[in-house]
Amino acid sequence: MCITWLNDWQDPRKFVRVISSLLFATELEMGFDPTVHRIDVKGKTRYVYELTPQDGETRETLYFRTTKTVFNPRVACISGRKTRVWRAVQVTGPNDSTTKGDKEVVLKDVWLDKDSQMEKKNQDSIYENLQHIEAKDYEWLKDEYRKRVEDALANMPDSLPFMRILHDAKGVECKERLKEASPDRTILSPPEHLVSSSKNVLPSSTQNEKSNSATGTSHGAQATPDPDPEHGPQRQYKAKTQYRLVYAQVGHALHDAQSIDKAFQAINDVLTGDKIFAEYCVR
Repeated sequence: MCITWLNDWQDPRKFVRVISSLLFATELEMGFDPTVHRIDVKGKTRYVYELTPQDGETRETLYFRTTKTVFNPRVACISGRKTRVWRAVQVTGPNDSTTKGDKEVVLKDVWLDKDSQMEKKNQDSIYENLQHIEAKDYEWLKDEYRKRVEDALANMPDSLPFMRILHDAKGVECKERLKEASPDRTILSPPEHLVSSSKNVLPSSTQNEKSNSATGTSHGAQATPDPDPEHGPQRQYKAKTQYRLVYAQVGHALHDAQSIDKAFQAINDVLTGDKIFAEYCVR
């Protein structure tokens, strides 16, 4: 592989720089995550995630062991840091399968832009503002919508139509993009014989259970160059930060809905909330 790179680049200096950077990189810089532990549970591979308190927080580190995949897409090209969603249970330590209670939760492992607002903070803000909602604030709604708002406010937060976040934690951060770096998405273009493939799981995967979820990006999809700044926006390649959340309710991905009516019900709920919000903004 190294010889191929050297032939392709026709630039020995670049080759030496890349190889040297790999040789002297730390495990974290190479992609090893010390906060995810792979363990064996009854002959099956499971992962224990750490949720480490942020600076200034006094709570202890929490550990959650995955039990089943909810959303874990696998693609051939390294086009970014993907989101993983698991069913999980809380355990006592990083290499321990002893559970703390039998309640199953959902754990989401995602990478956000470094300056993004945290999802739990947004949800806590929503909860706080809903405490001050009075009947007169939504009396202008149609009877159908007014009844839904009343039901949602009846027993907060359990009555609200979205998943409640129990815990969250930020993890490591990526380095900033070098000023002299120029983006080129064609570097990771796959061979032509892979373009037509529709597999969602790589053959070399160590995961015992395959995800039922598929993404909009096909395995082996052809990469395209970044658009010209004069004709469209370019990716900013912002530094990312690791973010993990634990939800109280266990659900599944929309495209894994067991029936078409459940899928459309979920879509209808989203559109209903959007309609109420839009009407409120108009007022």
